[in-house]
Amino acid sequence: MRTIKLSRRTTGFASALAVAAAVTLLGTTTPAYAAGPGGAEACPSGSFCLYYNSPGVGWGSFEHWSPGSFSDLSQYFFRDWGNGSGYGQTVYKNAASVVNNTSLSWNICVPAPPPDNMNCGIPIAPGYAGSLPSAAHNEDVAMFIN
Repeated sequence: MRTIKLSRRTTGFASALAVAAAVTLLGTTTPAYAAGPGGAEACPSGSFCLYYNSPGVGWGSFEHWSPGSFSDLSQYFFRDWGNGSGYGQTVYKNAASVVNNTSLSWNICVPAPPPDNMNCGIPIAPGYAGSLPSAAHNEDVAMFIN
C-alpha cells in the first residue's frame, strides 16, 4: 500500500478550491428558493386567487377558492406563500391583485355608503390575471360568482 503525502501548498490549494466550489454552488442555487412562482402560474387551475401585492411588485402571498360565494373575507388569510409578502394577513381589505383561473365571472364587493353598505358590481372576467380595479384595490370585503 502506498501513502501519498501532499505538501502544505497542495493541501491549501485543494481547500481553497473546495470552498470556492461551495460558494459558487450556493450562489447559483439559493435564489431559486427565495421566491416561489406568483400570479397565474401559482393559482391552481379551476380556482379564483386573491394576492397581497400587485404584479409589478411580485404578487405576494395568496389565497385561493373553488367556485362559490364568500360573503366575509375577514375569515380568510393569505396562506399560500408566493413570495412571502403578506403571508398570514387577512384577505379582507388587503388584496391588490387577482387571478381568475375559472370559466366563470366573479364579482368583488367593496364597502359602500348606507343604505347599500356594499357595492358588488366589480366584475373579474374568466382568465383575468392582474391588478384589481382601483375601486377594489385593498378594499375587498366579499366576492361571489356572477
